[in-house]
Amino acid sequence: MKQLLFFAVIALLTSCSGGSDGEKPTKDDVTKALKLSWEKAASTTASKSTVTVNDIQFGISEESNYAQQLEGVPKEGLITNAKIDFTENIFYNDETKHTRRIMTAWVYKNQFDEWAIMNTYTAYPDN
Repeated sequence: MKQLLFFAVIALLTSCSGGSDGEKPTKDDVTKALKLSWEKAASTTASKSTVTVNDIQFGISEESNYAQQLEGVPKEGLITNAKIDFTENIFYNDETKHTRRIMTAWVYKNQFDEWAIMNTYTAYPDN
């Protein structure tokens, strides 16, 4: 009986911990996630692209709401708002094109417990 009660308590605690552990991203976490989604190796149909992060500013953190969950953010996930200033570098045969972007985004841990970035708006200040 004690074992059954023990397992019930463990199951309850595990289910209550949900998706958010309250962890907030660092600049290194955001840089890594940005590079994973933006950097591409050269292929027969596309040029190589890299990103250079200029600045990252963090805003408020909050638990995801229903609208954010519809966009793919995990239920009960902690979202941190971020403003990411970066430069996309595209390497062509005869030149390298540099495009500066300022992205506002939600930074959160996805279903695989990895940091993810969801773009909510991007500006091109140099254009």
